[in-house]
Amino acid sequence: MKCVIVDDDHIFIEQLKAHLNHTFQDIQIDMYDSFCDDIYTKEYQCIFLDVMLKEGESFEYGMNISKLYPHAIIVYISSVDHFVYESFQQNTFFFIRKSHFDEDYDHFVNKYKKIILQDGEHISVVVNGMSVSIKQKDIIYIESSRNQIRILTPTKSYTTYQTLKQTYQQLNHCRFYKLNSHIIINLDSVVKVEKKDIMLSYNIIIPFTRGSKKPFMQRYMQHRSQYIWHG
Repeated sequence: MKCVIVDDDHIFIEQLKAHLNHTFQDIQIDMYDSFCDDIYTKEYQCIFLDVMLKEGESFEYGMNISKLYPHAIIVYISSVDHFVYESFQQNTFFFIRKSHFDEDYDHFVNKYKKIILQDGEHISVVVNGMSVSIKQKDIIYIESSRNQIRILTPTKSYTTYQTLKQTYQQLNHCRFYKLNSHIIINLDSVVKVEKKDIMLSYNIIIPFTRGSKKPFMQRYMQHRSQYIWHG
């Protein structure tokens, strides 16, 4: 795992680094006491961000990283507990409170291992007469038109002939949500929710249809609650 810790609390950095080295094999850990643009270029798998960096701009940094690397795991760290709820508004993986470090770190490790297991799941579809296996974590969203569906990933679009219902049955429902009769969204790809639409990774905009926003928000908030601290 390639990760970075961005915090000006050097004692805490050493504490977190020691725990990570003990927990994970083959881990690379970079450390910064402030955020810099180089972090955007290194494609870290896990980013630990102090929420108090530069007058609270960490949430903006986290949002930018999520747009660039949708599968990156972002963990906010702070001694200020109320920032837990601000991090909830983003696609945040977890929040570690320095005041409850041992407890929150253990929760982080358990959730991380669970996500890794989910990341191994695939969906099989027939494209141009050939069976294709697609990692579910790579799917941004799926749209249908009659009996034809299009599966969009960061690198490729797959078109196959089957119904949206058949496709949904193959998916992990903990991760995917059927927004309407034409669209299935990977909840992990949601960057932010606006009044009239949903922004997904790679600046993809999915508009709400009539009556779809309220049930989506209920499901999305339930989904997000699995990835942050439960106090």
